[in-house]
Amino acid sequence: MGRKFVSAAITALLGIAVPLATAASGVQVGGTVNVTKSQFAGNEESVGMNPAGSWLAGAWNDWHFNDGCGFSYSTNSGQSWAPETFVPGLTSFTNDPSIAGTGSFPIAGDPAVAFNPKFNTFDVVCQAFGATGGAISLLATAFDPTKANPKADVNLSYGAAAWTHPVAVSTGPSTGIQKGSNGKFPDHESLVVDTSSAAGHHFGRAFVAWAEFDGSGRSPINLAYSDDNGVTWTGPIPVSDTNHKFDQDARVTIGPDGTVYVSFNSGPNETSLKNNVIAIAASPDGGATFGPTYEMGALINPVPGLLPNSRYRVFSDVWSSADPVHNGFVTAVFNDERNGHSNIYAVHNLYAGDLSRWSAPIAVKASTKEEFFPWVVVSPSGRLDLTFYDRSNDPNDTLTWVDYAGSTDEGATWQATTATNSGVDLDKFQACVAFLQSSNCGVFFIGDYISVVSTDTAVHLVYTWNGPRAMDVYETNLSY
Repeated sequence: MGRKFVSAAITALLGIAVPLATAASGVQVGGTVNVTKSQFAGNEESVGMNPAGSWLAGAWNDWHFNDGCGFSYSTNSGQSWAPETFVPGLTSFTNDPSIAGTGSFPIAGDPAVAFNPKFNTFDVVCQAFGATGGAISLLATAFDPTKANPKADVNLSYGAAAWTHPVAVSTGPSTGIQKGSNGKFPDHESLVVDTSSAAGHHFGRAFVAWAEFDGSGRSPINLAYSDDNGVTWTGPIPVSDTNHKFDQDARVTIGPDGTVYVSFNSGPNETSLKNNVIAIAASPDGGATFGPTYEMGALINPVPGLLPNSRYRVFSDVWSSADPVHNGFVTAVFNDERNGHSNIYAVHNLYAGDLSRWSAPIAVKASTKEEFFPWVVVSPSGRLDLTFYDRSNDPNDTLTWVDYAGSTDEGATWQATTATNSGVDLDKFQACVAFLQSSNCGVFFIGDYISVVSTDTAVHLVYTWNGPRAMDVYETNLSY
């Protein structure tokens, strides 16, 4: 442990306030692209990127007639994106009511995207639901940009050659798997691919973690993994231990020794806002088994579902990243109303490989306004890259900006900058299904997360923003 890191850890434990710069040192905010440019809503984004930073692919909840997972990709480091389409093989609709889809589900959403360097493709997982009997499934497919035709008709999803056939992530006997009835369903999945071939790793292994609502008011965390580009999956594998049964928002990250970490929120029951914690469990054997669940900190005042002055839903969420350079250090970020407002906080474990001792929470950007939906990744050199929505710039606490924050000391200190030129009212547009609902259908929903990917020299933020006609998916480039 270096001297600088020890000092930061002690500072965090003592609760000493650390002055933060108004802009992340060395970072430059670049261009912004409206990825969807649609008359219908797009929100709840996920983005993946190849190690060179030249290819990006994103998916989101798509409120077109297909009501599935929207999709686009870029082959020039996010400077421009192919015309939006949707992930095929999920829903039984396309964006043309007269053209049938290639899937069997009425609805799909909750997308997750990650690049797989072993196969040179993007792995994509979406939750599909609404079929006969209420069936719900996590479906996985893979997208190959080299086989895609960006000029294909929107209903052809860049051509069938670019995609593998979707398969179910989990068909195992775990209670609630794919039942979709009596409150049983998998929810809020996340996806990570092991990109290292070093000892202890499983190069190209894709990990999907999710909360499994079992129909009896419980939602333990499960995981599945695939070594063949999503053709077959091993799982479900229990992640959370028997003392943590009411969990949500599972996030996977992989340490430099191959340890698989899964962080999540946990509460005493399905609805309580008291005694909630942020928790983590680790697997030393590539996701085959997980050790005990450790609590990283308390959610003192979880966001109850709404923020002041807005109607879109917001909850407390946690996201974590393992340092690829310093073995065994993990940083988690989360939002909590402990100061009376939803702010973003960060914690890190104090000793490498030890998940039992964590720093006191540090405010990433202390504010008397609302901050929410944090998402953090780590660059190859170990810099933490965080994005979140922020209403700090509006005296009336209504308009929302998107922020970026960077940390080079495991999240003990942060330097933040505003990544959007202006704030917007995210209640301006509603999430209504095209052709089936009016534009004032009453659904105020911006999704439950946004996304970020990075290299050592570039950061890409992907988020929901107000477009000319509807809420659109935007991407902002930053550089170091």
